[in-house]
Amino acid sequence: MDSEKLYLPVPDLKVTDLLNWQKEEERQHRHLVHRNLNELSVSLDSQQPQAHSHKKCFGNSVTINDETVALFRIGDEVYATQAKCPHAGGPLYLADLEELVPGQVCLKCPWHKWTFSIDSGCSIKPAGRGLVAKTYPVRVNQEGHIYIGFDSFGPSAFEM
Repeated sequence: MDSEKLYLPVPDLKVTDLLNWQKEEERQHRHLVHRNLNELSVSLDSQQPQAHSHKKCFGNSVTINDETVALFRIGDEVYATQAKCPHAGGPLYLADLEELVPGQVCLKCPWHKWTFSIDSGCSIKPAGRGLVAKTYPVRVNQEGHIYIGFDSFGPSAFEM
């Protein structure tokens, strides 16, 4: 039951920091960011830090309670899933969001284009594979602070 979850605050991130998939102008902005990402060529041995361009994608990766979680905003709702694709470990937080059928928004992994329901995490494409991306319940308070629900504290909470 949702009320039995342990809700922990996401540090340094508010709901307004996430791009809103429902807003057309933010969808177009996100595509421009990806186009620019494709034009970048970064040497692996370069000492320059890479741009944090993933923050302009719809997803945002956060580490909380010993887990890396992907956050997505659709209108007033925030969704949380595991940050790595359960198929091959691709960056699910960089996933495209798409509406396969009206009212059903899905995550499309950028590596192999596997598609997962943003609500349940169940794989949709390719059909019949049965993989599930872990999802987390999310609450947002009136000030826009995001809280993610967990079953228990992670191991590091008990380290001395």
